[in-house]
Amino acid sequence: MQIRLASLQNQQVNWDDLRLLIVVAGHPSLLEAGRVLGIATTTVSRRLAALEAGVGAQLVHRTHVGTVLTVAGKALVAALEPLALELEAALRQSAGADSQIEGAIKVSVAEGLVPLTLEAIQSFRTAHPGVVFELDASHRSLDMGKNEADVAVRMLRPKSDGLVVRRIGPVHFGVYMSSQLPLARSAQRGAGLLARMEGVVLGGELAGLKETVWLSACVRAVALQTETLGSLIDAVRRGIGVGVIPDELVQADSRLRRLCDCEAVPQKTLWLVMHQRTAKLPRIRLFADHMTAHLRAASAGAGAAVTP
Repeated sequence: MQIRLASLQNQQVNWDDLRLLIVVAGHPSLLEAGRVLGIATTTVSRRLAALEAGVGAQLVHRTHVGTVLTVAGKALVAALEPLALELEAALRQSAGADSQIEGAIKVSVAEGLVPLTLEAIQSFRTAHPGVVFELDASHRSLDMGKNEADVAVRMLRPKSDGLVVRRIGPVHFGVYMSSQLPLARSAQRGAGLLARMEGVVLGGELAGLKETVWLSACVRAVALQTETLGSLIDAVRRGIGVGVIPDELVQADSRLRRLCDCEAVPQKTLWLVMHQRTAKLPRIRLFADHMTAHLRAASAGAGAAVTP
């Protein structure tokens, strides 16, 4: 279903309820969304119902395990998020608040997400030059309760108490080879095609990942083990072997050719994590919103561009 934003002004729609929908979209349940907003679950549910009545469409499926956006809900959130960010930025600028957004932010991400994170940091600092960053891309688990990180992006949903957890969206995984190498014509696809090739896989602490174990079993031989995703991608570009790579990181890379999905792990879910104590700080909240929008845009672009 397509929802035209221009027509919303003629309907009984409250902008605060639209902002509430954006928060609901980033959390797995109305309970968690209500905690972030500081309102009761019943209030969240009542305002959602009012929004759905104003829009004339169901936006959220409510189940016993949580909430999921409908097609109409996803379309509305996708249209609203960039508008919400622009509006908040304009309001801050008109109030002279940009100069007050300053301080340090500690960001923790998986090593493979560093390029996208640096893009988000660069664009955020253009608007807020008074904010400085400390980036950690190590494999160690940081304790957010001890201020080891302010914002973290994880592929496993943490369950510790005291955290604000926001669902960003999927990361898709495919098997890639160098586009400089010839690809023999064959009716075989997937594992059958890979059986004639050599592979590049993650080793060390990451050797037990499902995608690593799967590819190692599919290829004729493992030509290279490496401990970082960056070096794995570079090795695949050079033609050392095929490798499993997140589509979001290489969707515009002409040096790589996508062969097939990673059957063991076609996708994972990204989660943005903050501690409740620091999540309400303006610089942390603003960067979390910015990072979420940036990663969601990358995920949407890669999902649409996947053409094995």
